[in-house]
Amino acid sequence: MSTLSTTFTSLIAEALRLPPTAFDRFFDEDQQHKLKIIKYPDLSRLPHEEREQQQGVGPHKDSMLTSYLLQASHHKGLQAQNLKGEWIDCSPLPGTLIVAIGQGLEALTHGVCKSTTHRVLSPSAGEGPRFSIPFFQGVSYDATFESVDVPREILQMRDDILRRRKAEWKDDVEFTFTKGRWGHLGEATLVNRVRSHPDVGERWYPEILARVRDEERGKQEDRERDTVNGVEGKGTEGDAWKPLAERLGIAV
Repeated sequence: MSTLSTTFTSLIAEALRLPPTAFDRFFDEDQQHKLKIIKYPDLSRLPHEEREQQQGVGPHKDSMLTSYLLQASHHKGLQAQNLKGEWIDCSPLPGTLIVAIGQGLEALTHGVCKSTTHRVLSPSAGEGPRFSIPFFQGVSYDATFESVDVPREILQMRDDILRRRKAEWKDDVEFTFTKGRWGHLGEATLVNRVRSHPDVGERWYPEILARVRDEERGKQEDRERDTVNGVEGKGTEGDAWKPLAERLGIAV
């Protein structure tokens, strides 16, 4: 899987008209990766108060460059969000892997490779547990947010697509790997993990979790203020596009 992941990112580099080694500097010589086996019990096995949520894993983006998922049982459950904000089933296909783009790759490619927003729904009662085996490609935690030199013509294609789609752009998960916000990819990755697993953050990284919650509280207050001021409802479907456009320096 290590060889597969680095080969795949080399192909992404070539698709961007870059040398196949363009991402090599973001990996350690003895780069570690992460693989785990996940069991999602069906709803009949969950506490009653959790059954209505039907949520195995909430909407999120992975941290690194790429992730690879083997859906090891027949169940549906994995969903990816398209640019309209619709949740699309990623049904299991024998002999295939699901590939997700991480926030690290989006940051390093100036937003050309957009990170995949996805979630998992628990199997319905009586369907039995769902099993999946995700492989998360690692990066050097000491690597900085030094972007690769994506050719101008590809950046122009990115800009054109964003302008065409801005009226319908929607993303339920905030992009947090903003250049200038973090010193290293490792720092951004740690904060993203604490955000995704607050129970772990509560025990081991309470100061980081407190900062994350303060940020989320501030953003929620901003949204409520905008609603009171009548901002919501005036082109809000395109509002999700604005932070990305501002981050990339594109005129709205």
